[in-house]
Amino acid sequence: MQPILAPHVRTFVDCLTDLPVQPSSVWLIGSQASGRAQAGSDTDLLVFGPPGLIDAIRATLSQPHGIDCMVLVNGDDFEDPWQEKGGSLSRWRWALKSATEAQYEGNKFIADEPGGSLGQFETRQERAIRIWSS
Repeated sequence: MQPILAPHVRTFVDCLTDLPVQPSSVWLIGSQASGRAQAGSDTDLLVFGPPGLIDAIRATLSQPHGIDCMVLVNGDDFEDPWQEKGGSLSRWRWALKSATEAQYEGNKFIADEPGGSLGQFETRQERAIRIWSS
């Protein structure tokens, strides 16, 4: 079952897929995909595509509000086009479950008290849902 995306997220995905260098697939990850989203939760996307996609995104699109967009820049590493954020699928232990669903290990910071800077990271199994493919 396809998740219901907020209009601004759908618009952003449409802009991604209209670029001259198109993604091969766009995945919803994080709390929206795992069913833990709360009011005010952002939307996390993982975008797969050919070389040059991240440059096309930077040259054409502005950083979207309320969306974290990670773009795979080679077979394993990904980065956010606008922020100093990145990671790797192998570190996440990314595993396809089907053509439309994947599983990975996510790390979430759990503060000792609300808004606090002390706490610990918790590793948990996360779900990813393909929301667009070429």
